[in-house]
Amino acid sequence: MSRRALLEKLALGAGAAAAGAAVWPLAAGVVEPLAAELDAEAPWVDVAGEKEVRADAPLKAALRVPVRDGFFTTLLELGAVWLRRGPGGNIAALSGTCPHLGCGIDFDAKGAFACPCHDSKFGPDGAYQKGPSPRSMDPLPVRLADGRVLVQALRFATGSKARRKI
Repeated sequence: MSRRALLEKLALGAGAAAAGAAVWPLAAGVVEPLAAELDAEAPWVDVAGEKEVRADAPLKAALRVPVRDGFFTTLLELGAVWLRRGPGGNIAALSGTCPHLGCGIDFDAKGAFACPCHDSKFGPDGAYQKGPSPRSMDPLPVRLADGRVLVQALRFATGSKARRKI
């Protein structure tokens, strides 16, 4: 092989490597969001310690999901969740988003849940009592792992009687 042929092959290889290095971030930026959309299961979020959840008063916890934005990972707040121990000691989770129009639900001094936006009322178990809300508070799946409470960050459509995941 002549010196000229060797230099041609080296230059061609270096050019291909440079083109690949330039295209790689663009390709990753296109492929990664598409792959994330294919993963339809909502993430499980660590919201509290198992011992923090009591039967006498619900515990409000933030649902923060890590989201990768380019090269950085930030926490995206999806709202809140209310945790409470049930009669058998099991932990139940209720979405802190009102099914009416999506306002944040609070726990009042009377021992029930209330939406401050349009005055919907819910029982201590999240059951609908009165107001414009079309349904009860939305339950969320819970699992325990190493003394921590994990809640699946499901989101539901507001304004309809049927509970529909979005």
